[in-house]
Amino acid sequence: MTTLKTLLCNINHSLDAERLLSFVLNKPLSFLKAHDEYNINAEDEKKFLALLHERAQGKPFAYLTGEQPFWNLSLLVTPDVLIPRPETELLVEKILAGEGTKEKITVLDLGTGSGAIALAIAKERPDWNITAVDKSMAALTIAKKNAELNEITNVTFLHSDWYEALKNKTFDIIVANPPYIAHDDPAVEKQVIAHEPKEALFAEEQGLSDLKLIIKNAPHFLNAKGSLFVEHGYQQGISVRALFKQYHFNEIETFRDFSNHERITMGIMTSSHHP
Repeated sequence: MTTLKTLLCNINHSLDAERLLSFVLNKPLSFLKAHDEYNINAEDEKKFLALLHERAQGKPFAYLTGEQPFWNLSLLVTPDVLIPRPETELLVEKILAGEGTKEKITVLDLGTGSGAIALAIAKERPDWNITAVDKSMAALTIAKKNAELNEITNVTFLHSDWYEALKNKTFDIIVANPPYIAHDDPAVEKQVIAHEPKEALFAEEQGLSDLKLIIKNAPHFLNAKGSLFVEHGYQQGISVRALFKQYHFNEIETFRDFSNHERITMGIMTSSHHP
């Protein structure tokens, strides 16, 4: 057997290494620091070294452990779904802040992926009715598992390419974190391109094609004075606000993320232009 101290001395010691070892041993990081003479069995050592090698090759930490925190949830994640980002929590925050006092709200989450947005809202508001859709059956499988693991029962999951399967359904709120990265964007990290699902990242028309489709069609699926919230790229605020205005939204507002980048835009459907 190898002790924690010996193992960590023999590798390129980093916080990632400690976090992976903590995951393999199912012990908190504080345990590693307080018990450096703890003996690791051969099986756990082998598993840890294999994960460390994958991490060195650029595989995202969340895919190695199979989990990612989001809001107040712990979510299963696999390479079939995008890893939820802290910036996306701003969508949840703004929806709850704007509509939090209302009861029996209906919400549509487009392109739910791991279910992060839908489940975070549903957990906070068990009296709301959430519909979460995705065109990926693999993603929906993960989202349903996350609902079960977090004991959330007020979300309905549907297989749908955006609005396709939602005929005659309307909602008080529509929310989406669609693909919004341009295919030639040089700022995208190599490990993101290599490991995360490209269909959840990239869009045509310099990243605006899915945003345009969502905004253009939202009025047909919103109740009168319903709200649309979308996440977008930090350089897309002007274009997204123009799309909201073009398709007759009022009270358009853009919110900045923790890095002070324009990240979330919302608007309210005007009654006079409601289909």
